[in-house]
Amino acid sequence: MNTKNDQCLDILLAANAGLIPELVPAADVRQRMLANIMQGLSVPAMQVTRKDEGQWLDVLPGISIKILREDAAEKSQTTLWRLQPGASVPRHQHSKDEECLVLEGSILHAGVEYFPGDYLLAPVGMPHDLLSAPKGAMFLIRGEILDKAMML
Repeated sequence: MNTKNDQCLDILLAANAGLIPELVPAADVRQRMLANIMQGLSVPAMQVTRKDEGQWLDVLPGISIKILREDAAEKSQTTLWRLQPGASVPRHQHSKDEECLVLEGSILHAGVEYFPGDYLLAPVGMPHDLLSAPKGAMFLIRGEILDKAMML
């Protein structure tokens, strides 16, 4: 069964092959063809940040972050955090949920040690106790946009 889109594709292929060089599609067919083409063009490209790309920003002594994605509309961002051995993030609170995935090393939070693969969700408004990395760590954070004033 041929759909209207199949017919449009057949016309495009035939014209491209030089089989019907003088054919001008009807206005409604042309409109659908243009709409289909534009729809394909409007699909956003995948965003990729390679390991060695991006800039590490110092935010606290022994702590740097790399911003992977920022969504101004949602007021959220995805960041990598790298803590040197002994570094710690002071007690703080968030205006949005915060997700954390430990990638390397380990972190201590509220007396519990978390390792690579461990996932933490801090609900909005929940105070964070001191978070430390006695041996160093790297983790992914998705949460509110970090206050630029906090950066060193």
